[in-house]
Amino acid sequence: MNIRFKSWLVAFAASAFVYSQTSAQDIATGLKQLDGNQACLAKETFEKLATATPSADNQFYLGYYYLRTKQPDLAKAAFEKGLAADPKSKENLNKVGMGAVALAQGDRTGAQTIFAEVLKATKNKNVNVLQRISEAYTGYVVIDSMKPIYKTTDPAKAVELADIAIALMLKGGDKNQEVYMAKGDAFYIKGEAGPAVSAYEDAINVTPGLGKAFAKVAKIYWGGRNYELAQTNFKKAIEVDPDYAPANKEYAELYFYVRQYKQASRYMDAYIEKITACASDDEVLRSAQFNFVAEEFSKVNSKIAKVMSSGRTSDVLYRMMGWAAYKENQYEKAIENLNKFLKQAPQKAIDNDYRYLGNAMLRISPADTAAAVANLEKAAEMDTVDNGYKEIAAFYNAAKDYEKAIVYYKKVIAREKTPGLQDYVNLSLPLYNVANRTFASGPDSLALREKKRNYFLAADSLYIKMIERKPDYLYAHGQRAKANYFAYTREEAMTNGIAIPLMENYIKLASAAPMDDAIKANFKLFYQVLGAYSVITLKDEAKAKEWFTKLLEIDPGNKVANDFLNPPAPEQPAQPAAKPPVKKKA
Repeated sequence: MNIRFKSWLVAFAASAFVYSQTSAQDIATGLKQLDGNQACLAKETFEKLATATPSADNQFYLGYYYLRTKQPDLAKAAFEKGLAADPKSKENLNKVGMGAVALAQGDRTGAQTIFAEVLKATKNKNVNVLQRISEAYTGYVVIDSMKPIYKTTDPAKAVELADIAIALMLKGGDKNQEVYMAKGDAFYIKGEAGPAVSAYEDAINVTPGLGKAFAKVAKIYWGGRNYELAQTNFKKAIEVDPDYAPANKEYAELYFYVRQYKQASRYMDAYIEKITACASDDEVLRSAQFNFVAEEFSKVNSKIAKVMSSGRTSDVLYRMMGWAAYKENQYEKAIENLNKFLKQAPQKAIDNDYRYLGNAMLRISPADTAAAVANLEKAAEMDTVDNGYKEIAAFYNAAKDYEKAIVYYKKVIAREKTPGLQDYVNLSLPLYNVANRTFASGPDSLALREKKRNYFLAADSLYIKMIERKPDYLYAHGQRAKANYFAYTREEAMTNGIAIPLMENYIKLASAAPMDDAIKANFKLFYQVLGAYSVITLKDEAKAKEWFTKLLEIDPGNKVANDFLNPPAPEQPAQPAAKPPVKKKA
């Protein structure tokens, strides 16, 4: 052999070694991408390898990619090319691939025949062959659902072949974590969770950084409602293999299930970030849902806009955009999208669709109040959990449209099985306010006087209910006293004295409470009324003096009390002017 030839041979061997190393690295990268839900990148990796060097190995991994992505016809074509590239190989994994295609297509008998031929040729002593056949019999269990992607499986056979491979590895010192993964998958689809976890843990012992094994263990614990161990294993999967995106996705789903929405959103965002190039519209929308329940509405809008920019639209997208816009105070946008949703899918409408639409309409100018309230009423009628009439009543009360507030607060109470104390308070406020601003004057003075009295007494009936619920409720006692005083003219109130014992009772109760502005204001009114009643009706000046003295203690400038307690001195009659002296005539 001449020197030149030797040099060429060395260079060829070296380049072949480098290529072999590079190819192996690329295959490992492609498999990691495939496991990590980055199928689009795996496709690119394996297609480049097969195109650049259409070797048996490269064709096998391209076919394997097609198998894992539910494209058995394309897988078959790739395996056939692999067989043609190396027809004499005893190990030829492409023949195993042909058997796997047969299983995927439901041809169990054909698959068994092909597998038997390969196992015979390798004398049941090739770990890679045993592992790939075992995996094929599991139907390729995916982490998302922990179910095979193909229906034709034989988990018992998968376990049998995995055990043969494991025995060979233990004898020869080989390491192949995928054998244990196939065994774990087989046990899981057999319904044997314990042995499945053990097999996955064996895979971890072989490769401690195997994130997918931790994730599958976590999924099993999750299925068994052991959320603590599920979380522990999801965390471990992410810790040992940060690039294994599905662990983030499944961890997010677990948080979503247990209603920890901020954490769910965080991990789903991490998942989308890791698979950005391959994220499907459905995955982006799912992540948008997580953002929505976490109230991260800017993310919702940007993700939906991205999906819709590709031409995809649906009624649900309009709903999500409408809700998100409302939460972001973008009311015009909320109205636009919610109207589109309700037009396209009125049969899908739920209470919040109408609630957010109605509230958005109230927040723009000029507001179509009638149409907005009509939507809020629809929401209230549909809502079986919350009492939507409270929202409408509160709106009218804040707008000082007390008559309408009364109508809706009455609906609130009618909807409640057992109205609460606050429900009675809420209804009493507009009743009292309507009465308080009704002035009996003009030709309709009698009717207005009756209206005023009726509203005050209607409020009083609610104060009575409040006191029945809470006997020491100072607010209700004070309001009762005022309602029963102002329901009548001053002359009538001084005559009938209905409010007097109510005021006295309030003073007794309030005297034991810390003084505040509300109590002080009531005391000023009640002391003055009680003093006047003592003078006018009871003719009891001593009692009147007692009340007016108390009034001056808290209101020193009160004119009524001062005038009673310190009456001005009576005016003296004017003296006639002195006549000038008469001058005597000289």
